[in-house]
Amino acid sequence: MNCIRCNAPNAPEAKFCKNCGTTMITPEMQTKTDHQTIKALLIIIGVDYLLSTVMFLIQKATPLVSHNDGDFARIDLVYKVYGWTSDIVTLAVMLFFLATIKNQTVKTALIAFIVLRFIFMLGYRVFPFFL
Repeated sequence: MNCIRCNAPNAPEAKFCKNCGTTMITPEMQTKTDHQTIKALLIIIGVDYLLSTVMFLIQKATPLVSHNDGDFARIDLVYKVYGWTSDIVTLAVMLFFLATIKNQTVKTALIAFIVLRFIFMLGYRVFPFFL
């Protein structure tokens, strides 16, 4: 592939021109990368919300099937540890994506998801109104 600025020959996988340093990424390549990033982000967010919903349903169904307080306390402890861990890991992954994504539209959407996730974490973990 030749450089669009100085026309120097470069390797097909080159990201920058070896002669002038101009980026070799074409708009088509950038669009493909953006689409892959958006798909990965949506998959992570979707899996996170699916797991959160499943764990919420498990916690709400547990008192109905558990009559022994010792069992309930153990299940509740596991749920709390899992819940905090999943919340922190999810926020860390989203913040990592936020730092690495260059597309402003995706960044804006990701900021909205991070804010929603943080509100969910505070509302459910710190202020459990519906327990």
